[in-house]
Amino acid sequence: MKIKKHIYSKKKFAVRLLVILVLSFSVYSDSFANELKNILIISIDALHPKALNPKTSNNLQKLMEQGVYTLDGFSTNPPLTLVSHAAMFSGIGPEKGGRQDNTWHSGQSGIKGETIFNIAKSQGYSTGFFYSKGKLGFLVNQAVDQQKLDSNFSVENAMAFVKISDQKKFCFLHISGLDRTGPVEGWLSPGYMEELFFIDESIAPLIEMVKSKESYLIIVTSDHAGHGTIHGSNHPDDAKLPLIMASDVINLAKYKGIKYHVKQLKPILESVLKLQNDNNQIEGIPVK
Repeated sequence: MKIKKHIYSKKKFAVRLLVILVLSFSVYSDSFANELKNILIISIDALHPKALNPKTSNNLQKLMEQGVYTLDGFSTNPPLTLVSHAAMFSGIGPEKGGRQDNTWHSGQSGIKGETIFNIAKSQGYSTGFFYSKGKLGFLVNQAVDQQKLDSNFSVENAMAFVKISDQKKFCFLHISGLDRTGPVEGWLSPGYMEELFFIDESIAPLIEMVKSKESYLIIVTSDHAGHGTIHGSNHPDDAKLPLIMASDVINLAKYKGIKYHVKQLKPILESVLKLQNDNNQIEGIPVK
């Protein structure tokens, strides 16, 4: 009797262990079941991180609460729009051979080498680039499927791109406004804060649209800030910028409070997409 009871106990233990393993694998599998389908990056030109608060930027504040963020980001040297965005796109700063000139005109040669759009394209994303300054046309290459310059505002262009189909989307939106208000009324002035409130309200529908599609990664950042009515100098405020990240399928905990530099945007995206690919391979999902 003792022997039979011992055998029965071992069988019972084995069955329980098998159930636990099956349940554990199911939970592990479900945590990686959703593929990252919608990537939205918003660059709010000239956004000083000190301007972010519930009164001036309630929608961005909600995104910060839902995800991770740092208000301790840094721009290039010099902290200028094209120089900074070129570093964002390529991962190469001006000190290492990246863009050093802040002017560019249509017809001149564009950016060389791999950018964030090439990375997205290689992973099967349809790509869109919508910007508010002509000089950013320098950043358009063969990996950009749709692009449009809109000097007034470009949120509507981005929304039209995001909603056209269920295809995987990679969208970069550049927004002007603060870069015009800052040099006239001053960074962090009442007029500057009012402009940020307008921008925050304007991008809310786009953010909600991306969230409603699920399987998203949203990144909000900037290229530089300023002090007084000055920007582009070696004053420490001129190089400050925020980084906000939120996702419903990617664990972003390691980016919380990081010392962010604009050059890190490209490697961050590479890391996120590599994690996505690794998870898909575990689940047997073919990587495009």
